[in-house]
Amino acid sequence: MNLKKSKYLFYTSRSIGEKQYIYLLFSGRSAKNIIVSREVYEKVLNDEIELLSDSAKEFLMENKILVEQTEDEFTEINRENRNLLNNSQNDCLYISIQPTAICQLACDYCGQAHSKKYLNDNNINAIVSRVDRKLSAVEFDSLKIGWFGGEPLCALKNMLKLNEHFKTIASSHKVLYGGQLTTNGYALSPSLYSRMKDEFNMHKIEITLDGVKEFHDQRRFKCNGEGSFDRIFHNIISVVSSPAYDFKVCPISIRCNVDERNVEGVMPLLKLLVEHHLQNKVFFYTAPVVSWSNNGAGSKSGQSRLGRYSTEFIAFMIEYGFRVSILPKRSAPYSCIGTDKYAEMYDTEGYIFDCSETSYSDYYAKEGYVLGNVVDEHNIDNEGSKIRTVPEKLLNGEIKECQDCKFYPLCGGMCPLGLIEGTPRCPSFIYNIEDRMFLDYIEKNRRRNHIDSK
Repeated sequence: MNLKKSKYLFYTSRSIGEKQYIYLLFSGRSAKNIIVSREVYEKVLNDEIELLSDSAKEFLMENKILVEQTEDEFTEINRENRNLLNNSQNDCLYISIQPTAICQLACDYCGQAHSKKYLNDNNINAIVSRVDRKLSAVEFDSLKIGWFGGEPLCALKNMLKLNEHFKTIASSHKVLYGGQLTTNGYALSPSLYSRMKDEFNMHKIEITLDGVKEFHDQRRFKCNGEGSFDRIFHNIISVVSSPAYDFKVCPISIRCNVDERNVEGVMPLLKLLVEHHLQNKVFFYTAPVVSWSNNGAGSKSGQSRLGRYSTEFIAFMIEYGFRVSILPKRSAPYSCIGTDKYAEMYDTEGYIFDCSETSYSDYYAKEGYVLGNVVDEHNIDNEGSKIRTVPEKLLNGEIKECQDCKFYPLCGGMCPLGLIEGTPRCPSFIYNIEDRMFLDYIEKNRRRNHIDSK
């Protein structure tokens, strides 16, 4: 059998001591990070496949480091992806709800137009009826609500009304009920956290901190211009320190939105979390700032800087015991609300969307991203989603940016909206995949030694 190295192969060799090296091969096809001998490493990279032993060839083929000479890997990846999509079962009905358009903050990269609007009873009843019909039409195992905004906690009364309705219909359809909350954290208190966990059955609460105070307050400030960091961080400490906090049931996840203006503030934030002993009590991750509603936020420069700096962030998180994702996994086309034919998002006026970025935006309204309104069932365009067509376009090779990208099997194209707009939102690992391979080796070795020492 004639073999070749995969076009989706990544490799690195690193020193781990005086005159001691490790040699790593990582397959984008299998997402396996393999340590090999120097001899095997060099023969693979130099295309001297025929000089490898049969056992080495077999091992490398099993891990998709080597593939058959005649194989069209892009076609084969999409065949695998199509099978994954066709065989995947969607047992959960996911609904995202924006109970208000108001927010205490005026973040400078936000693409929403905030206003003092709240869901009224007419829209609440229409939303509940629509969700009830969805649960009747398809046999789901669970109903999951994503509470979004504006700032959802500014409309707690509306959330409570909806929550009681959802619990009732979930019970009547004999499905599990739960949710998650995306909040700026400004109003979150221990008592409110307890209600979210116990009454709303939430399994995650996500809060954004864009670095330490000097960085965060320059971009995530109140509508009157005052900074928001001190209160939000105080709230996080109060919640995590309270008897109600349960990391296993409903953890807090801290998201840090990063561009070139605040990338220097991420490490100080990580150190602050360690100083307050939060590394084992919260999740933490970074995300690049991107253009939202065509507002020009974010930049390629900021994304690449985040990618390069994230090597340092991950190494620090490993050292101090954070839960951290190091290497990407094999991915079929990226899934989100828009690619799920049953999922929807409703804003405070009852308009229906298939993306959390397209509401409260004149730009996206003009671009045709509003699918209808819950109070007018007869005029909802269930087939009008632009985002829903993206997985098929990826599988057909219509999206050229992904067709020639060696990271494609690992990211699945990422954000469908970005692909539609011609601005792919590539993951940070494209800038430091070799560093991540080495860090993955270090972390696995550390865990192995820890287990052996017990």
